Amino acid sequence: MAEMSPLARLLLKILRSGALAAGLLLLCFAALLVWQRSHPENGISLSRQDWGFLAVLFVLVLLAAYLVRAIGKEINRDGG
Repeated sequence: MAEMSPLARLLLKILRSGALAAGLLLLCFAALLVWQRSHPENGISLSRQDWGFLAVLFVLVLLAAYLVRAIGKEINRDGG
């Protein structure tokens, strides 16, 4: 197989770090939502829409983690 060019390797590393940052930001959004819905006297009260939003965030975090893993494999495949 052909070696990956240094520019392509750099761009993949930038894309991987961006996907990782996006995944971490999504986790921060989920934590912020749970923190906003927590009450000292009766704990965390989440509505049906909150659970749906958390499910969407969870799926997006999983997709971001899959993308980070796939890009890492591609970088390491060419001996990087």
